[in-house]
Amino acid sequence: MSFRRSLNLFPWDVAHEGASTCVEAIARLGCNSVILSPNYHRARLFRPRNLGFYNRPVDWCDFNPTASLYEEPALLPPVNSDERCRVACREAATAARAAGLEVIVSVIGCHNSTIGLAHPELCVENAFGDRYLFALCPAQSRVRSLLASMVMDLCRQYRPDSLLLDSFCFLDAVHREHHELMFVSPGAFGKHLLSLCFCPTCCELHAQQGIDPEALRIQVRRLIKASVEREPLPRSTEGERDELTALMLEFPELLASQRVRGGAVEGLFQRVQAVAREENVSVHNQSGLLARPAARAWTEGAGLRERARFCEQIFVQAFFGTAKEAIQDLTWAASILPAGRLVLSHMVGEDHIPSEGDLIQRVAAAKSIGAAGVSFYNYGLLSAARLEWVRRANQQTQ
Repeated sequence: MSFRRSLNLFPWDVAHEGASTCVEAIARLGCNSVILSPNYHRARLFRPRNLGFYNRPVDWCDFNPTASLYEEPALLPPVNSDERCRVACREAATAARAAGLEVIVSVIGCHNSTIGLAHPELCVENAFGDRYLFALCPAQSRVRSLLASMVMDLCRQYRPDSLLLDSFCFLDAVHREHHELMFVSPGAFGKHLLSLCFCPTCCELHAQQGIDPEALRIQVRRLIKASVEREPLPRSTEGERDELTALMLEFPELLASQRVRGGAVEGLFQRVQAVAREENVSVHNQSGLLARPAARAWTEGAGLRERARFCEQIFVQAFFGTAKEAIQDLTWAASILPAGRLVLSHMVGEDHIPSEGDLIQRVAAAKSIGAAGVSFYNYGLLSAARLEWVRRANQQTQ
């Protein structure tokens, strides 16, 4: 398609406003693509135009799964009991096609606290034996089977133009859990070490590559302990970035471990891509879930080039407070991959976009760099004024 201008749309907003109303509004903003979320994670979301919260205490499926497609259908989170949301998501896809908009289905992968709480054995286990219940391990066969089946199911039910993979990777140890507190930080490299998985599957994969998982576990514990015991001093962003990079070179076993993690994520990508191809649906991927900037995508198990091997386009999650940082992130990504394979994503809330001019500057830069497009998050979370910012920013690319 021509320069992509996407806007994310939640099922519950469609249920509240109606599919035609939402799609017409999105088209008036100058968007030519809509990103739907049939399996969004748990959240508490303030909707400024409705003046209230939408609460998702469960990682509901906002669709009716086809049980026969799943090896373990019991692993799936519950279906949203609000039938309006399930119906609305399908209606939004139909309305978008009728309006000539591209339909992208966003698929949440390993970020699922509901499954994690019910099946902690499927979750990432850190060097100290803690399970991250928000983070399913992408190396585990049961997780891969579930996600591949969900991709097949959503492809068949929605027949989208493409999929956008969200969190098909290892998640970071720090994930803003409810009342999550870290008074003493181990630093950027310590947080990365805390994200390394030592579940039985990952330990077996390490052993197969000649890496002693228990020796690695002891080394990781030692490094985290040393970091925490240092006198807490102000840390510079540049210094932390260099420390994280140097960690891989100072300790070859950690670099070898990173290759094992990469192999695990690659295996998941391969399986999902094969399923989507069978359904004649193209696949896009995010640059990372919480890895900022895009140069840190590797910390989640796959860098940009690895992700690009298994998808059409990379949505660069340049969620920064200044246009300068966001443009730098996109520019760096464009030095690694052809700019035409990149979409610049925007979190259009006040924490990331301080002004209309700032948003316009980012969008104009994406166009001038030769990016494939831009995307904006999220229709229901934005005020009428910020939606107007999106409209005027889109005008810069038409």
